[in-house]
Amino acid sequence: MKKQILLAGVLSALTFPAMADGFYILGDIGKSNLEYPAFDDLALDESDTAYSIGVGFDLNQFAAIEVAYRDFGSGQDSGIDSDEFGDFEWTDTLSASAFQASILGKLPVGDRVDVFGRIGFANLEVDYDTNDGGFKTSESNSKTRGLFGIGASYNLTPELALRAEYSQYAKWDDLKLSALTLGATYRF
Repeated sequence: MKKQILLAGVLSALTFPAMADGFYILGDIGKSNLEYPAFDDLALDESDTAYSIGVGFDLNQFAAIEVAYRDFGSGQDSGIDSDEFGDFEWTDTLSASAFQASILGKLPVGDRVDVFGRIGFANLEVDYDTNDGGFKTSESNSKTRGLFGIGASYNLTPELALRAEYSQYAKWDDLKLSALTLGATYRF
């Protein structure tokens, strides 16, 4: 449902460019880091491909509002354990995504470069799948957590800018999520 709302927002911005003064679309791709202690001494600490797509609105040259969907990818841990019935393989898989809204504070550093800070919140969705010797279980949870980020953008044209960003999401129990991305924005 959240993906459809975001897609409707992106399509609306593309459909009504005359009314979209100040609006922009954004997208990025990069690396996420998922850290989650599983059971006993085991811990999941993996990187995967992260991406996001969204829309934004420039309030002025110093502030903007953005809404985006971010996919953090997934991480997996596996091994072989033994019990009284013999050896068995196990696999734990964790995947995460977020629907996020944030405010950007921007500081122009010259004609083409801006540095920015981000603060907002994200509705995180986490799916955790376990396969213990053929016994499969799945669990899905969601929770709203805070987020912050820092980055810089370079304006190629008045409409098109490239940007790099590091984002960190507030810890959820023992789960830690972050992303380092490169992307672009296109202003109408």
